[in-house]
Formats: sequence, C-alpha cells, structure tokens
Amino acid sequence: MPDYKRMYLELFRATTEAIELLQRAQIKTEEIYLSSEAQVIPLIQPERDEREEQP
Repeated sequence: MPDYKRMYLELFRATTEAIELLQRAQIKTEEIYLSSEAQVIPLIQPERDEREEQP
C-alpha cells in the first residue's frame, strides 16, 4: 500500500520550497528595479488613419 502521508509531505515540502524561491526572486528583482536610475519610457502613439471618422 502506498505511503500517502509520506507522498503528501514530500509534495508539500517541494511546493513550499518553490513558493519561497519565487518570492525571493521577486524581492530580488524589485530591489534591482528600485535601485536603478529612473528611465523615461516614450509612448508611441499610433498614426491616425485618414479614413477614420473624426469625433
């Protein structure tokens, strides 16, 4: 008979480790973002099609 408790605990531990790994990665990338210099991101407006109706 399979040891369901052992199987569950193994899966739970692995899931917990994966979540913690993702949380650490998120924190690290947020720190990188916050420590970088602010950059201006230009917005590109699409060209208006002359066939479009004017409001």
